[in-house]
Amino acid sequence: MKKTVVSSRNPYEVTMPHPDPGMIPQYNSTRPAVRLPEYGRLVQDMVAYALTLTDRAARQRYAEAIVAVMASLNPQLKGQADYRHKLWDHLAYLADYKLDIDYPYEIKRHDTADAPKPHLDYPKHAIRFRHYGAIIEEALRQLAETPEGPARDRLTRLIGARMKRNLADWKGDGVDDRKVARDIAYYTDGTVQPDFTRPGKALPKIGENRFRTRYNKRRND
Repeated sequence: MKKTVVSSRNPYEVTMPHPDPGMIPQYNSTRPAVRLPEYGRLVQDMVAYALTLTDRAARQRYAEAIVAVMASLNPQLKGQADYRHKLWDHLAYLADYKLDIDYPYEIKRHDTADAPKPHLDYPKHAIRFRHYGAIIEEALRQLAETPEGPARDRLTRLIGARMKRNLADWKGDGVDDRKVARDIAYYTDGTVQPDFTRPGKALPKIGENRFRTRYNKRRND
């Protein structure tokens, strides 16, 4: 079938063949996923063709040719003692274990290779102050349930020091201990109300995070 095209620059008519629908290029995004990327789509297409061969002898010869191609594409396997066995295992896997041939080795099934990975569930609860994070919030919930006494005082100080560090990383400048104390009281609904202004109770000093300071200053300019 011919298609007539008139060029805007050339007044003469030219003819060009109309592409056959079967010859339209295919894109990888529309093709099945490559099961073993180290061999590429060419080997996978060869395996697909081998599955269509009805003559067993021809299918056997073609399978051996595929393994030879796989060996040339994956030469690093040759340093392993059982590399030939692995190549035939890979061939069986590429064929989804449907290639009826005489395998020179006992084939190990790897059906779980394509199994979907378990979905990771992320915390869905809202975080009151993102700069503290979920771990600090969980620690503060446990702090609120801790009975009053020396153990709670030590835990309060440990959590407060971590909160002060998080605040310093977020703000990039000096952090007032009273701010940390107010946040602890807020998180614990007033159950724990530390006073870090008392002599000997101040939280450890934290140096300024210069990188974070520069970043925040640029962001706020």
